[in-house]
Amino acid sequence: MKEKLRASLGKITFELMIVTLGVLIALVINEWFQNYQEEKYAHVILEKTHYEMESNLEKLQSAIEIYEETLPVIEKLLKLDQTADNNKLAIAYLDTNSSVWEFALLRDELKEVPVKLLVTISSSYKATHDAQAASELIGPSSFNKFLKEFSVTTDKQSLLKDLKLDVQNAHLKAQLASFMLERTVNETAYYLKTGEMNPERTQVEVSFSLD
Repeated sequence: MKEKLRASLGKITFELMIVTLGVLIALVINEWFQNYQEEKYAHVILEKTHYEMESNLEKLQSAIEIYEETLPVIEKLLKLDQTADNNKLAIAYLDTNSSVWEFALLRDELKEVPVKLLVTISSSYKATHDAQAASELIGPSSFNKFLKEFSVTTDKQSLLKDLKLDVQNAHLKAQLASFMLERTVNETAYYLKTGEMNPERTQVEVSFSLD
């Protein structure tokens, strides 16, 4: 009788161990699959963020070119240079986008991405936002107002000096944003390709001039 009881208990214990082991394995597999899905989804969102940053970078670089064409014209007008043509004055109104990045943050969809890379991306978007805000000071409505006042006022120098400061400010912030964004785009591309942070981050010197 005791031997039968021991055999039954041994069988039950063995079956419980098998069931428990099966449950544990299922939980481990489920957790692994969930992590895999989150990493895969984070990768997709990061790719979209990467494309958004590339688009913003193109817009910044285009704006910088316009600023660099406009500043010499303003200088000539300030110096009363007869070759100056105020019709060549142009503005660069930035229309950057951050919807993918903001939506990803709102839904916490990039938690699988290294914090260091997230901080870099966040800083680049902040710089891009600052550049856009600076461009809005010389946006279409403000620039049209300047042109109307410039055509009728006798104190053109004051208007030109104010415009020069605004364009210089927008130019400087666009340069900074472009520099940061280009570096971030490269780092993000490296992470998307390798799944790791770039161990050899290139240190680049950058300087901006207010002249």
